[in-house]
Amino acid sequence: MKNIVALILVMTSFYSFAEVYEDYTPSEEHVQLTVVSVEPNYLDDYLVNLNRTWIKGMEIQKKLGYIEDYSVYTSDSANSPNVWLTITYKNMGAMQPSEKKYKAINKEWVKLYGDDEEEIDGISKGYEEIRTMVDSQIINKVNFK
Repeated sequence: MKNIVALILVMTSFYSFAEVYEDYTPSEEHVQLTVVSVEPNYLDDYLVNLNRTWIKGMEIQKKLGYIEDYSVYTSDSANSPNVWLTITYKNMGAMQPSEKKYKAINKEWVKLYGDDEEEIDGISKGYEEIRTMVDSQIINKVNFK
């Protein structure tokens, strides 16, 4: 009899249904996740160049309030992929591009770093030789109640 009751309890748990906003809540923040595979022996070069390009752009967007945060993750033990880039937005609407944002970011870039477009273009073109973009996703955190 105890076995039957235990079996019924176990089976009932398999058929329970979770309800969004009752059992869990999706975060309003959205994270853009980019997964990158950098060629062996080029990770340090990639990170240094990323700091000269992508990081500067992220700092400007954060300063202007267009993004909440950004991060770069690496793995010493992964062969491929081995770099993960994240950009955290306040919500899905904050991800929308606009001419106003574009012009504000470019204006701030020139103010902070000058017009080094040739250098940045050279670095960006060099990325294609040492890395492969593996995946890009928009994800959001799930908060359990």
